Amino acid sequence: MISSQLAVETCINSTENEQIMATIDSLMSLCAFSVAQRAEEYEIQMLPAAVKDRLLRIMMSYGTVTDSNISQLVHNGTHTLDLQNCKVSDSALQQIYCLQLRTILLRGCADITSEGVEVLASRCPYLQVVDLTGCTAVTDSGIQALARHCKGLEVISLRGCTALSDKALLELGENCRMLHSIYFSGTEVTDQAVIGLANGVCSHSLKELQMIRCRNLTDVAVTAVLANCANIRIFNFHGCPLITGNQGRRSKTLLAPTRSNKCLGLCTDHTVDCDYQSSSVHQLQHINSIVVNVMHLSRKISIILFLDLLSKESVFDKKKR
Repeated sequence: MISSQLAVETCINSTENEQIMATIDSLMSLCAFSVAQRAEEYEIQMLPAAVKDRLLRIMMSYGTVTDSNISQLVHNGTHTLDLQNCKVSDSALQQIYCLQLRTILLRGCADITSEGVEVLASRCPYLQVVDLTGCTAVTDSGIQALARHCKGLEVISLRGCTALSDKALLELGENCRMLHSIYFSGTEVTDQAVIGLANGVCSHSLKELQMIRCRNLTDVAVTAVLANCANIRIFNFHGCPLITGNQGRRSKTLLAPTRSNKCLGLCTDHTVDCDYQSSSVHQLQHINSIVVNVMHLSRKISIILFLDLLSKESVFDKKKR
């Protein structure tokens, strides 16, 4: 009887404690929201790290992290910075000194240049994910600094970084052994840059390569990736006018199923589903407007080239819908 009463009291106390903790958490959230709206009025620097983290998440979502307050928010244990909605410049990057920082997203931050990226790379050597999409003022020197200091880099987006040349990708290929996803669509790189990546230390780790609308790339770049990157899973070269596929005609390429029973979509005109089953390949062979060509690479992976002979709607468009 006594033990039953104790069990009931314990259960009640546990429930009360949970309610108290939930109330405290709710109050902390309300306080954080209030401080985030008027951050300049408070001494954020003195707050505990856990409170700073909560405040930082709120301010990043509202886009209120700036050059003037970022040093008060970031601390040694900061793991992620999503500044793509914030008005920041090189000054903000130069105030970040954080060995624990793994991810930084700077998409569309037009005021970021190589000067800031170089300082960031030297002070945050364990970065793994970097998004510089649309940072048009970032040049080769900034990416080279990332490649040399952050050798554990796994994902990097350079979409729309029009100031870059082959040097940036060559440096990544030489230093970043863990790199598995890279995006450089809309840049001015040439075949030499892609060849450098495909033959670099990251050749076996690369799983995704997006080089959409790169006007200087040719079939040579495509061949280099297919021949050297055995683990590639997503490879998109949509809108590259010099990539012809076969005898000058634009192609749509689909890699046959591997041991994992998945396929790799490669295309110049459409986005291809990477999970086509082998049965789909056989069905495609019956399409009148498509000729099927089978080639074999040295690693015994079949590549099926689908050449659209007419201007009719392709199977890729149908599947996309």
